[in-house]
Amino acid sequence: MAEERAKNYIERLPEIIERREKDISHLDPEMVEILYPDQAPRDFTLTVVFGPAEDPKYAEAITLAERAPRYRREGRDRWLRHYATYTVNEVQELHRLFSLVGDYPTCEILVKNKRVPYARELWLPFFWFFRKDEEGRT
Repeated sequence: MAEERAKNYIERLPEIIERREKDISHLDPEMVEILYPDQAPRDFTLTVVFGPAEDPKYAEAITLAERAPRYRREGRDRWLRHYATYTVNEVQELHRLFSLVGDYPTCEILVKNKRVPYARELWLPFFWFFRKDEEGRT
């Protein structure tokens, strides 16, 4: 018969509150990775971040961003930022949005929701390899 393992300190504490939240969709992706690493998305993602701009295409950019599978907005007024996150399978939508907001001074590219060097110059072009032409070929 196998010997029972002794309980660690955490396991000995009484259950005062639930250890896991039922719905974690409201959490920032970084917090999900820290608090619930087993539930963190494993997909390689790029996030387009942009703020307000005096551009007629800005309204169209917001519409495209809101259609992203993972979209959120933070701040307000001139500090408002839109975050639209895409995987490799959604590269067409990413390209459409970036073509609208890529020249904005507030535009930033995040890799797996983190600022990394050369995200715009290196990682974004790597994503373009997955784009399909009008006939669906890569």
